[in-house]
Amino acid sequence: MRYKIFIINLDRSVERYQSALAQLSAWPDLPIERVSAADGRQMSEQELNCYYSLHLNQQCYHKLLQPAEKGCYISHIWCWQRIVDQQLDFALILEDDFIVNGDLAAMLDYVVGLPADWQLLKLAMPNKQQKIIASGADGPWQRVAFVKNPVSTVAQLVSAAGAKQLLATAVPFYRPVDVAMQYSFELGIRAEAIWPLIFKPDLSFESSINSKQKQPIKRSIFYRQRLYFVLANFKHNLHHYGLLALLKARKWPNPVGWTRMSN
Repeated sequence: MRYKIFIINLDRSVERYQSALAQLSAWPDLPIERVSAADGRQMSEQELNCYYSLHLNQQCYHKLLQPAEKGCYISHIWCWQRIVDQQLDFALILEDDFIVNGDLAAMLDYVVGLPADWQLLKLAMPNKQQKIIASGADGPWQRVAFVKNPVSTVAQLVSAAGAKQLLATAVPFYRPVDVAMQYSFELGIRAEAIWPLIFKPDLSFESSINSKQKQPIKRSIFYRQRLYFVLANFKHNLHHYGLLALLKARKWPNPVGWTRMSN
């Protein structure tokens, strides 16, 4: 099975790339490829608009995207395209501000042995811990599904089928990539995770996306979208897992010792 590890990294962020390589140094045989990140601050409006829809953003999202947010999304699009172009079975897509705490090689071996029906596997949950609604066979690694997909793209696995589906449905975009991935039911993609979660963001680096300049929030759109997500996500889970699984969903303690950024 052919796979690669893609590290998304801005050309000017040399220190972050060296830190990322240091995180992976325990596994020198893993196939790593640096992906030169799209620098939204340096791209023209014409270049950005090849991927981004201002019209959809104004109609369907509660605030304008910053140039760096657009660049981040485009960088992920480029990774999905590489999976297809290089005829990979899957790729581990990492943003360059990650920390890994666990046996990455063993986790990848587990993924290689999975049935080929998965599309997107989340590997980090940096914010609120989410309940697990479904899980596979007991073992050191488990394929699980969350009631609500964690809002993070710092580390995730994307299969060839998943990459093709995302390229078909996630472009043009109008919201941040981590938010878009929460709406997997809209994208027609199956989003799951590998437990335990062995990645989290490295908070020692200043965010290359977040800006001190706050964008005005359209509250009516925000609350409308929030209600829509709750209802659509519930309907999706009810259809795929059933009411009993929803009622039994629980938060699991993470065996590697931390799950969220604050741990």
